[in-house]
Amino acid sequence: MYSLTICFGPQGTIWNLLFKTKEKAHEAHKMLLAPDMPILSFEDDFGQRITLTAGQIHGLLLEDLDMSQLGQIERGLHNARSQAKAQQRAMGDPIIKQSAMMQGPAVHSPFPNGRFNG
Repeated sequence: MYSLTICFGPQGTIWNLLFKTKEKAHEAHKMLLAPDMPILSFEDDFGQRITLTAGQIHGLLLEDLDMSQLGQIERGLHNARSQAKAQQRAMGDPIIKQSAMMQGPAVHSPFPNGRFNG
């Protein structure tokens, strides 16, 4: 699946179109870059039709959604590894150790709500 994001107009409006095949996504991308077409109009694979003037386009993003998904997974794994390394380093940090020792162990009350109801 491919996503084609178009930024256009005076306000920088963003529209996103979806295509099932790489070929159709690249064809749409190429059409948006055509300098000799003043008015552009086409439809994605999910029934969205766009019509705009070529001079209003500020930017395009063509994205392979499967590859983007892998990138998001890799970023998540990297963040998890970074958090694990930070926790390991925190265990060896003397200031953090001292702070944890000053708090002392957790104390559990044998009484409900922490008080005696005699």
